[in-house]
Amino acid sequence: MSFPRTLSWMGVVALALVPAFGCSSSPTKSSGPPAPTGTQNPGTPPPNQLQGHDTNPYGVAYPTANLGTSARKGTVAGNVIANYKFLGYPNADPSQTTNVGQGLQTVALADYFAPQVKTYKLLHLGVAAVWCVPCNDETNALAGALTQQLAQSGVVFVQALDDGPTLGIGATPTNLNAWISGVGRAVKPAPPINFTDVLDPGNANLGAFFPAAAIPWNAYIDPRTMEILYADVGYSGDPQGDAQTWLDWISKNPPSY
Repeated sequence: MSFPRTLSWMGVVALALVPAFGCSSSPTKSSGPPAPTGTQNPGTPPPNQLQGHDTNPYGVAYPTANLGTSARKGTVAGNVIANYKFLGYPNADPSQTTNVGQGLQTVALADYFAPQVKTYKLLHLGVAAVWCVPCNDETNALAGALTQQLAQSGVVFVQALDDGPTLGIGATPTNLNAWISGVGRAVKPAPPINFTDVLDPGNANLGAFFPAAAIPWNAYIDPRTMEILYADVGYSGDPQGDAQTWLDWISKNPPSY
């Protein structure tokens, strides 16, 4: 199952002229957790805080079988996405931290594992960069009322910021703060973000998913099993319709694993 997405491989100048296109990036692949670059905010947890979070909020261990990067193809189940861990802000709220209300905290995909559907019905995982015009467009469309509306249907959105304003330069906490507030987004109006946003500088975690290293990248994950239902580059222009497609699929199909 696929959605129409227009891509461009021509660089930042072309992107500025054609904002509906996808963007090109150059991720650095790594099997380890992201190492945030640049100056850390006061109160930022140390990198070793990325360890842990291997169970969901109800204490259920994250699945470890069938891990990989392949999405579902028709009746062929997709892989289970690994329990990637990031530093970021749950619900884009800097006050929700483990360090006296300041700095970043660990966000793990295990936080969204819901085998008994107690919390989420669908996880929308995305990657953006400050310099990427379509990433700005998609983020602006999701921020605010649409995120709240999708949440009522059981959809949760997690976005990873890989680059700052310059192609190939990993995003910093300062970039993330500006991106969340809207000040750091070039495309206006830019409402404040109200979904979870994290750092993945250089695509240290998610770069393995990117054909030709294009962004924005979007994936839909089944929280019951963490199966990758869909993963592709580009912005369709209809995040609500895309989410509804997979909500309908989940309602009609039992868990794959």
